[in-house]
Amino acid sequence: MSAPMSESMSEPISLSASEPSVPALPPSASILRTAELLLRNPSAVLAQVQAGGPELRELPLRLTVCALAGFGVFGFLLGFTRSPLAGLAAAPKLMLVGLGSLAVCLPALHVYGRLLGARISALQAVCEALVALATTGLTLLGLAPVWLAFANAVNHPPTGYFHVMLGSLAFVGLAALRGVWVLVKALRTQGRTVIHLLAWTALYGMVGVQMAWVVRPFVGNPGSSAVVLRPLESSAFDAASTLWRSNVDSVTGDWTPRASTDSTESSTGFSNAGEP
Repeated sequence: MSAPMSESMSEPISLSASEPSVPALPPSASILRTAELLLRNPSAVLAQVQAGGPELRELPLRLTVCALAGFGVFGFLLGFTRSPLAGLAAAPKLMLVGLGSLAVCLPALHVYGRLLGARISALQAVCEALVALATTGLTLLGLAPVWLAFANAVNHPPTGYFHVMLGSLAFVGLAALRGVWVLVKALRTQGRTVIHLLAWTALYGMVGVQMAWVVRPFVGNPGSSAVVLRPLESSAFDAASTLWRSNVDSVTGDWTPRASTDSTESSTGFSNAGEP
């Protein structure tokens, strides 16, 4: 009697030991799942960041890939308005602007939050900033078809270049505002202060604009030869003012070619000095 009973008692143990383990999702599947969740319900991703846990260590890589994918595709389309080669050069530069500006400004975000009483770790602060950046990148990815239609409609000489550059600033700015809004909305839902986030957003914007000026051109001035990088001239904010005036003048009919010592530039009416 004891032998059969011992055998029957050992059967469930042997069955449970022989059950196959559930395989983990491959990295590509987890990245796609994170991107889908960011599109459908970004607040759920931020709630996961707030909750913490061991899986939080894998989230920065997923969010970074989502952000770089969006910035890279949109950067390629920016340069593609001139040529495919310009697109290949612009893609990594826009990725560098987005991620590099975040790396420069991230310590300030964590310090501002701690000063205002935010009880989050450095890893959680990184994840929250990357959620905003990834949302921006995915928004740019969604705006890609709209950008192609816009660029095709306005990119006509002699003033199409100005409209393309101003439109690129508007598209990137709109995507960035959506990324910041997602983060602000989630923090307010959690009952946390957002004053430091608004101040940090202004800082990030200024750093990003200046970094974009350093690694320009993205589209390339049609009146100059194609180059990977241009020498620094004035500042990004001076160039933005010049770009705005050029767009207004082109709409009102007051735009005239600017004089230049370079024969190629003077014949087309463009100058490198105001190129954003």
